Amino acid sequence: MNSFLRIKHLLFVFSIAFTINAQNLIKGSIEDLTNGESLIGATVLIKGTSQGIMTDMSGRFKIETDQDYPLTLVISYMGYKNFEYAVSNAEQKIKIKLEPSDYTMKTVDVVGTRITDKMKESALTIEAMSIAAIKETPAANFYEGLSHLKGVDLTSASLGFRVVNTRGFNSTSPVRSLQIIDGIDNASPGLNFALGNFLGASELDLMKVEIIAGASSAFYGPNAFNGVISMKTKSPFLFPGFSASAKLGERNLNEYSIRYAQVFKNKDGEARFAYKLNLFYMSADDWVADNEASVADLDTDENNPGRYDAINRYGDENLYANINNALDNAGKWQTPGLGRWHRTGYWEKDIVDYDTRNFKSALAMHYKIKPDIEFIASSNFGTGTTVYQGDNRFSLKNILFFQNRLEINKKDDFFLRVYATNED
Repeated sequence: MNSFLRIKHLLFVFSIAFTINAQNLIKGSIEDLTNGESLIGATVLIKGTSQGIMTDMSGRFKIETDQDYPLTLVISYMGYKNFEYAVSNAEQKIKIKLEPSDYTMKTVDVVGTRITDKMKESALTIEAMSIAAIKETPAANFYEGLSHLKGVDLTSASLGFRVVNTRGFNSTSPVRSLQIIDGIDNASPGLNFALGNFLGASELDLMKVEIIAGASSAFYGPNAFNGVISMKTKSPFLFPGFSASAKLGERNLNEYSIRYAQVFKNKDGEARFAYKLNLFYMSADDWVADNEASVADLDTDENNPGRYDAINRYGDENLYANINNALDNAGKWQTPGLGRWHRTGYWEKDIVDYDTRNFKSALAMHYKIKPDIEFIASSNFGTGTTVYQGDNRFSLKNILFFQNRLEINKKDDFFLRVYATNED
């Protein structure tokens, strides 16, 4: 009998302890009443307590509480009416739709800046172009719009190739500039520099662009002496859906781009997997280099009987002063009247394809191992024909560019990244 009473007493004590420490799990989602979009960052509080949480990227929330049922949730979100929702048991499916509210405020002065507080604390000189500035740039595309940033010069070597310069180095050769997209060097391995945005990101997929100028760019290595162009693309988790763009202009310019991103949720409604696809095509008639004038400061010109060295004709140069010269004593008898003679050479317009074309595609798959740890696998492809002008002019015909990346990252904590770049 005494043993039975002791067992009953222990069970009673355990039941009290379990009741005291029991945690009720409340979970659900918050959406917009008018369009059904998930509301990110909505505040969910248990009425009469300080217990609460904010909705995640999928508009979902989970609250563990020791409060007994029934209880009331108070939901608030800027631009929406506050809402109270009664929860009677743990099995209750919670899907709350908030109604937008109109509120007239007094005059408010808003002072904005293009850079974040973290950028202000940095010792680097940084100019930034936000997603809004990219859309509103008065230039034909965002890459040309970079020239409107302080301390940035842009040189157009051709319709398909533009060079960004900083620190006053207004050069057509970008060998001392570094261009990175999502942390990856976008340089062509064979040329050892980036071909402008010819092999870069589509404008529809850009989140922001930062120009890091000045000697501080040496933090990125010797190739960044002239500056760093850092591009950040959009996450498919944050920017799902379809978008498209079409541009037409002079010189038969046609530019088309599309972007599609989709998010998949698990059975709990949490966004776990997402992908995005980008396609871009541009074609135009580039400027024809047909300058027949003589190169300046030479001892022959257009009036020379033995021809001359033309600006856009190649192979007609005289590399040494003592060759092909009919002005010396022997030459006057052997080749009278020719002066200095030049080879026939060949015109650039006869060998260069000025039909500029550029096609780019990009596919990226994102998987959240945990809510704050993400795995990314991406592949980028670019091809086209254009003219590059540095110290000399180069015709790039049907160039092929491949770039693949695998990455695991935790925001503001760590990342592990491997990538490979190939070209033909």
